[in-house]
Amino acid sequence: MKRNILLLMFGLFTLTAIGQREEEEEKGGWKTNHLFIGSGLNLGFSNGFIIGLNPEVGYSINRFIDAGIATNITYVTQRSQFSNSSLRYLAMGAGPFVRIWPARMIFIGGQYEYNAITLKEIESGVTVAKQKANAGSLLVGLGYGTRMIGQSQFYTSIMIDALNDINSPYRDQFGRVLPVFRTGFLFYLGQRNER
Repeated sequence: MKRNILLLMFGLFTLTAIGQREEEEEKGGWKTNHLFIGSGLNLGFSNGFIIGLNPEVGYSINRFIDAGIATNITYVTQRSQFSNSSLRYLAMGAGPFVRIWPARMIFIGGQYEYNAITLKEIESGVTVAKQKANAGSLLVGLGYGTRMIGQSQFYTSIMIDALNDINSPYRDQFGRVLPVFRTGFLFYLGQRNER
């Protein structure tokens, strides 16, 4: 698993370096119309429910790569299969993200999040335990979308947590991976269209 994560990170850094070299060949440096803001909504299902909001700010480095910082607030419920109890998480965090668009409407994405988590265990409608935890998550996956630099972006993706932190809001109480479906709407702070 660690080897796969290292290979993924190496690939992302290699593509970023190629993209930066291509950007240096273009005239000009910082382009305001490459800066974007927006938010994603994520959902997940597997013996429970995940819903979250992911405000983000980023920059389209070139025709292939977007990078930035995303924040998140995620609410998770998980029902026990063996008793009348459930777990409820509230996770708040932030971290960097990268999206690589190798084809016009397809991207590969990665986002590291560090979350502060409040956890409640509820049994028969009564809170029996509360605790706080921290967890890191590396969400990786694929997506589909439209991207018009200088105007707007829309995307839908499916991602999983590649780290093995038992406190992750993207894993169930048995440590199994919960798929995360995310849809985002982003708007550029400029008007020029540069597909």
